[in-house]
Amino acid sequence: MKKLFVALAAIGLFFASCEQEPKYKLTGKITGQAEGKVYLSKVQDNDLVKVDSAQLQEGAFEFAGSVTSPELFFIQLDGKKETIQFFIENSNIDIKADVEKLQEAVITGSAEQAVYDGYVKSQKPFAEKNNTLRREFMAARGANDKAKMDSIRSAASEMQAEAEAAIDEFLTSNANSIASGYVKYRMTGNMKLEKMEEMYNALPENVKASVYGNLIKDKIDLQKSVAIGKPAPDFTLNTPEETPFSLSSLKGKVVVIDFWASWCGPCRAENPHMVELYKEVNEKGVEFLGVSLDDNKDNWLKAIEADGLIWKHVSDLKGWNSKASRMYGVTGIPATVLLDQNGVIVAKNLRSADLKVEIEKLLQ
Repeated sequence: MKKLFVALAAIGLFFASCEQEPKYKLTGKITGQAEGKVYLSKVQDNDLVKVDSAQLQEGAFEFAGSVTSPELFFIQLDGKKETIQFFIENSNIDIKADVEKLQEAVITGSAEQAVYDGYVKSQKPFAEKNNTLRREFMAARGANDKAKMDSIRSAASEMQAEAEAAIDEFLTSNANSIASGYVKYRMTGNMKLEKMEEMYNALPENVKASVYGNLIKDKIDLQKSVAIGKPAPDFTLNTPEETPFSLSSLKGKVVVIDFWASWCGPCRAENPHMVELYKEVNEKGVEFLGVSLDDNKDNWLKAIEADGLIWKHVSDLKGWNSKASRMYGVTGIPATVLLDQNGVIVAKNLRSADLKVEIEKLLQ
């Protein structure tokens, strides 16, 4: 009898432990839409991926589950491009929104969302001022008022410094918040490797263990793998004629990998200078390889022809999910990677004038 009691007690403890597992319960109400499908989504590999779904019942919906750490999720409605962005955590979270103003949703019950709301609120005055200054600058440029343009540039610099100070204050005050980790991850866009490592090393352990801490670490590891002095990772993509072409086939020559896209204004503005440089150095044994971040083949081909880009071009037409751009950690274009004759990375992100200087060093 005693053994039976012990066994039953153990079973009871097992079920009790299961019941105590942290979970979230997400309830919501969408005003202006009574029926339809609602999706719970998250970002994975630069895509918004649906992880759960429910039916609206008189505008109401509900989701339940668990997360290992607070993370940014999204509510999507069928037929709507706008989404509701919020931090989910293992708590009771409530969302109230108007179907025509989803981004203005009111979210309660998530401590991390409350922190992030504070960040957004702190930056809103700077965003509004930036928009005002942009309009004033365009008007001054239209009137060819150079003094006014200089004055606006000065005001914009001061505003940027104030905005950065506000961000620093937020991050310092909320150092242990996962939302703070998310903001730091967003700041790593074009951050230099050394500064990124310094930022990561200063993160509290709970933030390091979060999705955003891991993303920063992954980015550091990637940047190290394609740092100056490292062998350039090989890739194979299709040419406009849909013929596979490998970077490694150019080994033995100085190579410029040029990441660009037809829709990128700065890329198109730089192209004439790149054409001029190519014509000057190609006969000396230098090859260019254009890697497009386009997702529309017609637009890609038209831009090649319109800009007179007479070197080899490749693309997988996956936009920012381009295999090569992700392999090289490209977060903004135009971006260049210069390789020596042995396929080793010797310089990165140089425009045509500085690129020419580095190419000439390799040709000596």
